Amino acid sequence: MPAINLAQLKIQAARLSEKFGEPQAFVHDLNDLLDFYTNRTIRAAQIAQRLSVPTYRTPAPVLRQIQAELVPLAEAHPLEAIALTHALWKAGSLEARLLTASLLGSIPPAQAIPALSRLPAWLAQSTDKEIRTSLLTNAFARLRSENPEALFNLLEDWLKSPRNSLQAWGLRALIPMLTDPHFENLPAVFRILKPAIRSAGPVTQLELQACFATLEQVSLTETQAFLREVISNDPPPLMLRTFRRILPGLSPKLQAGLLAMLREQVDQP
Repeated sequence: MPAINLAQLKIQAARLSEKFGEPQAFVHDLNDLLDFYTNRTIRAAQIAQRLSVPTYRTPAPVLRQIQAELVPLAEAHPLEAIALTHALWKAGSLEARLLTASLLGSIPPAQAIPALSRLPAWLAQSTDKEIRTSLLTNAFARLRSENPEALFNLLEDWLKSPRNSLQAWGLRALIPMLTDPHFENLPAVFRILKPAIRSAGPVTQLELQACFATLEQVSLTETQAFLREVISNDPPPLMLRTFRRILPGLSPKLQAGLLAMLREQVDQP
């Protein structure tokens, strides 16, 4: 891998961006650029063990510079940006798919919402954690900040789906919203969470644990009140068993409160 010359990289990324409206040409030139910066010191066997897709082992600064070039173009030309996301996803490399997610998150929400309907299919096509995380965080970036109500509507459909995988992805997608210091709409979160919580089971166990741990950081009192409401309303046995399994991943205070609620259920006649 050649040393990264920032001035040269900026020129290379700018030239790549000139193909923004030509998806196939963009992907071709992107692959050439990524190959130029491939880190060949990492053994292929190491990569194969942790990834489900091929990778150029591209240094992070290279991807960041490409992303920076794409942001204003996505704003100015959203339809071309959507077409490019399709081509990038089909390209199949780790880098191309990470760019897909960041490009989706740069498109104005009005145009991005229909394109985001592809996310469940794309999430199902990749088992790589980095790609899934990027799709569930970066792809929702502008929607999360500019039209949270639309994001709530989308995630509500996921969380009430009979598909456990969609529920798990919906739970993960909520976390970046909850960690935003400006977020205040917990009642909306609790409302859309109920279906996924009542159908909680082994498939969504880890995601529930992560979501509860994040919720208690926002408001322990409101989280406990919400869980008490759910548990006291004819709780499904599988949900209660799942709650017991996730207890060790929660803070001592939430553990204690949740354990007391679960014991109350056992003690009821």
